[in-house]
Amino acid sequence: MRLTLQPTPEQAHALNDTRTHVSRLMNGLLVQARRHPDTPTDDLLHAHPDAPTLPHATRRAAAQAAHNARHNTRGGLKGESYWLDARSLRLNPDTGHVTLWTLQGRHTIPTRLGNYQRHLLKSGRVQGGRVTQARNGDWYVNVQLDTPAAPTRPKAGADPLASRTDQLEREGKYSDIVRLLRRRTLTSKQKGQLALSLLETGETDAAEILLLRAAGDHYADARIHLGLSLLAAMRSDPEARLAHARRGLDANPDQVTRWWLICSQARALVELGSSSEAQELMASVLEEIPVSELRSRARALYFAQNVSASMDDFESQDRYAREALRLFDLLGGHSESLSLRMDLGYRLFFEGRPEESLSMIHEVLRRAEESNDHRRDTTHLILGELYLLQEKFDTALHHLDLSIETQSVQGSDRLNVLARAFRAECLWRTSKIDLNTFERQIDSLNPKQEFDYIAQSFYSGLIHTENRNYNLALPKFEAVIDGVALLDGFRLRAHAFRTFCRWSTHAPLEQASTELIEVLSRIGGELALAIDTDRLAPLYAAFAELKLGGGAARRLALRARPVLRVTLLGQFTLTVNGTEVPIRLKKSRELLAFLCLNGSATRDQLMTALWNGEMRSELNSYFKQALHGLRQALKPFLGIQDPLPLAGGVYRLAEKFEIRCDATALQNWQQASSAVDKHRLADSYPGALLPEAETEWATETREFLENQWLALVMAVGSEIEVTDPVAAAHLYLKATHLNPLFESAWSAAITAYAKAGLSHLSQHTRSTAKRVLNGEISH
Repeated sequence: MRLTLQPTPEQAHALNDTRTHVSRLMNGLLVQARRHPDTPTDDLLHAHPDAPTLPHATRRAAAQAAHNARHNTRGGLKGESYWLDARSLRLNPDTGHVTLWTLQGRHTIPTRLGNYQRHLLKSGRVQGGRVTQARNGDWYVNVQLDTPAAPTRPKAGADPLASRTDQLEREGKYSDIVRLLRRRTLTSKQKGQLALSLLETGETDAAEILLLRAAGDHYADARIHLGLSLLAAMRSDPEARLAHARRGLDANPDQVTRWWLICSQARALVELGSSSEAQELMASVLEEIPVSELRSRARALYFAQNVSASMDDFESQDRYAREALRLFDLLGGHSESLSLRMDLGYRLFFEGRPEESLSMIHEVLRRAEESNDHRRDTTHLILGELYLLQEKFDTALHHLDLSIETQSVQGSDRLNVLARAFRAECLWRTSKIDLNTFERQIDSLNPKQEFDYIAQSFYSGLIHTENRNYNLALPKFEAVIDGVALLDGFRLRAHAFRTFCRWSTHAPLEQASTELIEVLSRIGGELALAIDTDRLAPLYAAFAELKLGGGAARRLALRARPVLRVTLLGQFTLTVNGTEVPIRLKKSRELLAFLCLNGSATRDQLMTALWNGEMRSELNSYFKQALHGLRQALKPFLGIQDPLPLAGGVYRLAEKFEIRCDATALQNWQQASSAVDKHRLADSYPGALLPEAETEWATETREFLENQWLALVMAVGSEIEVTDPVAAAHLYLKATHLNPLFESAWSAAITAYAKAGLSHLSQHTRSTAKRVLNGEISH
């Protein structure tokens, strides 16, 4: 049961000091535990200076946290909470005050206590609680209550353990059930109770063995079928999940088990594409469950919100989810509440609240890692997708790798296809693999369940789109939209690409975009579409031009500003939004280079530069051809807008383009406003500016850029020579490769080697410089 504290500033300071102290103890023990893996963390307590000042139970809880993290967690522990036992934590249900131990002594703090919470406190016994500070700064305590069943006279011959385990099952205290039933001779019902408890406490393998053995019993308890149904869900088998749920419903279950079986049945129906039938089941079971059955009702609300999400009924989803979360927090529930918080956090992203979303999901991950919960793989997968959609590819790859690794440890491959598909996209978008390799990785996914096929279909459609095979891409995106996708991003992105493919095959934009505009207005999710704006830039530009799609489409159009990357040093290349654009005419390429390096220019300035001031009559025609060739190459990326507009007598590249040119970075590196990475730029010189161009402006600019690079090398070399003279010497010698007559570079390299204590290299460089310079001069 969660109680919100209302401390004074002084009390909050005492709570924070205590939390910091315990956190320091946990992380100190964690460091020692990893250094001494065979030593129990309890044995390390006596050597830690922070331990003696804490109550015994708090010290032991910190040691247990360090023990768990030693095996299951990377890095340190956040230490946002600490445990107090019943002697250190006392509650007065009449006044609503809690008295708890801190380093500064005991403090009595008022709480926000509801009537039902007051009733539970009066009827139960406080066993302790975990004091926690939320991210918003609020303090609360998760109280562990023992609420024993009302005393009843046991029937003659009745198992005294049965009533105890029934009560624990109803309260969701699965760890206590495992402790009571493990290593006993069990009835079929108790086998079911133990198996479900093992599943809920993360002991999946032990639960599976018990369930498979118990499934062969005559008249197996309905809980056995429920456990097999839940296990099938972890093994990505919705047909088996549905079959086991129906067998359990035929096995005369008690009320609580029956409600849970219906929830599992409904989820299986969603995964099999029968969301409307699942919605009817959940509506019926929610009417049936009385308000007093808090845990069963919270569970049913959790499943109901999941069904609503599958039908894009986000208003119902939000209502069910928040009510379920309130009940889980009230009950101190952990297992189902993790999934619920994860679903809510995921939905927040598509509502345009990414920071709040990621904060909530990272909190789920922290709790799941602390308790070794089986949801860690799902949480890593979701974080991988969300970071991918935000184009934070390195972070996305980190979480996707952890998802695959965690699944391997847990013996599950339910999310393996999705994680590998996302991983392939990250590698492709960061140019670590080419399109052909990306396609081979998608073809080799080996899907096993419907949402695996949906993921593969989406990426197949994306690859067809990259190859401009729009007629082949369309049915792939149709399959994604009509199928059951585990993650919302696939369907949203498929809507956008389907619209683009329809429009690219000459369908009117209003007709092609009807469903996409409806999705944007009803569901939202423009953040999920942002990653593809480079490829869909013409579509969003057309939206903006025709004022279609409302605010979401306008914002996507702004995101879709085409990125024009021009490589002028060495071999000429031009890409727009990642797509290479061939420019056939030599003068068209030179025209683009001049505009990139010099900005806008008049017709006379351009013709003078491109033809060295010649006045031949045919040059007007040549200029028009060069201008037309460049316009035709860039026009597909701006729709109806002119990529080289003429305004006020000057030509310029359209303002919609975000121009990134390697020569511009070298040209302007000395300017105070330049954000160029000087060390990276100095490390390599790809080649001369437009080697094919022989005009006077190109030759002068080529010489200027070479001198700029030589100056850059000397500047960077002098910076790094202080700490790494050898690296500086190597950099100076690169300058001599470009200009063997550059005496300053030879001298700087000789001095740098001498400074590094490498006299033999310094002497060798001196000899080489003398030989080269004499040879060059005499030549």
